[in-house]
Amino acid sequence: MLLAIDSGNTRTKWAVFNTTGEVCNQGACLNAEIATIDFSPIVFGYERVVISNVAGEQCAAELIKKLEPYKLPIHWIKSTSQICDVYNRYSNPESLGTDRWAALIAAWHIKQAPCVVVNAGTAVTIDSLTSDALTTDMLTTDMLTTTNNQAEFIGGLILPGFNLMQQSLGRATAQLPMPASADSAQHSDIFAKNTEDAMCIGALKAISGAIKLMADALQAQCQQPPTIIISGGDAQTIKDNLSGDVTNLVLIVDNLVLRGLFLIEKFMQKNITKSEQQ
Repeated sequence: MLLAIDSGNTRTKWAVFNTTGEVCNQGACLNAEIATIDFSPIVFGYERVVISNVAGEQCAAELIKKLEPYKLPIHWIKSTSQICDVYNRYSNPESLGTDRWAALIAAWHIKQAPCVVVNAGTAVTIDSLTSDALTTDMLTTDMLTTTNNQAEFIGGLILPGFNLMQQSLGRATAQLPMPASADSAQHSDIFAKNTEDAMCIGALKAISGAIKLMADALQAQCQQPPTIIISGGDAQTIKDNLSGDVTNLVLIVDNLVLRGLFLIEKFMQKNITKSEQQ
């Protein structure tokens, strides 16, 4: 069993995975509430912990304090140039956020094809995966049994999230109202008839427009429509808003970062076992 923890900009999420990658338990809290988490019913009997932390040193210290009594080995992942059949083409691979890296790995292992990978939280990241796999008719019988499809992360975008866009308008302007919820606006009507809807729809269209631009650019490069994979708290709202703008397959995948952490840790443990056997 594996405990995976994703500490993001605002919230910390966790899930317990069995050996086949099924989620047995999960939860989430605000980063400020980490000290109140009771991990004891979760970590009892589990072997390892894998963590992605983009929330900073204080959050890391809180997690260490909470997990220390259980004496479990902890793997704090770092972004690398390659792992799990995914190559990282960032100019400095280690500077890529570990949450984005884990999400990209999970997305690739779900689709094995070009993807636009969207994490929709406090910030929205929109990343592109290409495939360098050979087509089936180019492979010999022996190659079909030994060749893995591989992917390249070729880059992406970072935008303020849906709520953050509206909050920034409220802070920087004198008379704009408090942010509206995504459910309160008529998403299909770009001709907003009140200020609340204008802010809400403006934020949604900025995000969905950036996703569409990324999908179009990736399609031009790959010569095939990429799948759009969305995860995060605003995933459903963004998918609903995209439905009239793109013909791409759009999937919502819960816990994308946590699923990527499971794959990374599984890969690392497999390599350790191989090294010990040699």
